[in-house]
Amino acid sequence: MKLPRYLVLVLAVVMIFGVVALVGCGDDDTATDETEDTTATEDTGATEDTSGEATDSTDEAAAMDGAPFKFGLAGPMTGQYANYGTSHKAGADIAIAELNANGGVNGGEASYTTGDDLGDPKEAVLVAQKFIDDSEMLFVNGHMFSGATIAAGQNYNGAGLTMVSPSATNPDITDLGKYIWRICMTDAVQGEGLANYSVNDLGMTKIAIIHDDSDYGRGLADAYEEAVVAAGGEIVGREQYTTGDADFNSQLTNIRQGEPELLFMSGYYPEGSKIAQQARALQMDAQFLGSDGYAADELIELGGASVDGMLVSTFFDYSKDDPKVQAFVEEFKSNNDDANPDWFAANSYDVIMLVAEAARQAGSNDRDAINEALGTMDTYSGISGDITFDENGDVVKPLSIVVVRDGALATADVQPQ
Repeated sequence: MKLPRYLVLVLAVVMIFGVVALVGCGDDDTATDETEDTTATEDTGATEDTSGEATDSTDEAAAMDGAPFKFGLAGPMTGQYANYGTSHKAGADIAIAELNANGGVNGGEASYTTGDDLGDPKEAVLVAQKFIDDSEMLFVNGHMFSGATIAAGQNYNGAGLTMVSPSATNPDITDLGKYIWRICMTDAVQGEGLANYSVNDLGMTKIAIIHDDSDYGRGLADAYEEAVVAAGGEIVGREQYTTGDADFNSQLTNIRQGEPELLFMSGYYPEGSKIAQQARALQMDAQFLGSDGYAADELIELGGASVDGMLVSTFFDYSKDDPKVQAFVEEFKSNNDDANPDWFAANSYDVIMLVAEAARQAGSNDRDAINEALGTMDTYSGISGDITFDENGDVVKPLSIVVVRDGALATADVQPQ
């Protein structure tokens, strides 16, 4: 039957609009977030996810077909602790360049977005939410400080986003959940190891402690004191100071009265360099032993001759005669005005290379697959040492000691047994 002319026109219009509608349901690359064409992007705030549910439905297929290996880099990028964030970023940049020079991870380009937490727990929570909201984010390299890590970690765990801290040592992090990992030993483990080193390996029995009032400084000092007493040593003095203080004469005068053979300093090098200078000015001749927060060349730059001979706990020894270590050191120097890398840079690098290996073993750039692979991996040999995780996501690795010698950090003659 022949249709009236006006019906033919109506049907034609309907067909045209139907084609347009179908085209509109397809992927529109111009509507997605701005593509990163560099290996690292600066923190520009939360980005809008315009890909909708289609992203979730294609994640599995994309992971095997060049899906991005994208992660968040969380730490204090500005503010009074920015030097730690600078090291964090420098180590990450070396890892990114190395991965992309070798084809990326599972065919996907490696990149990161920074999150500036200022070392502050409140800011860390905001950074965590930004990363959680980014559907392409596979894991977080950070946070750096224990307080920030604890505050943000519970959010990451609830969202199923893996976080691997390079440097947070508080024991409470252990209980945050199955998506939370770290590649540095806890304060409890380090404190006990340093106490045994002081008493059993160095032969010191009269020991004093000075520490900052942070969770890290106080927690490590607590673990150290308990283990010193258990090992047969005697604590002849213990003093506390506030982070940012510059005058420690009162505390050191009290400590000097106990005539310690060794002074254990738990905190960070900005204050530690001044403590060493003021202790020597008071004619204290005790052996200095600094916590891992002292393990940077800045200690020597700030402390000068006063820190000569100081022993320091570290998670990375840049003087180690190892080809992988020295390759990293040389690359770091070439990027950073011939400066030596500290352990914050080395651990940042190791976190990325460790997770990249987990992704390869999983065969997928997928959040859950990567997290599961981290739990089943054998020992990973990094530049900071062999990395093995226990059932809680805490690292199992040996303690390392360096000494200030000839204006640099060098492997100490006596190592923990």
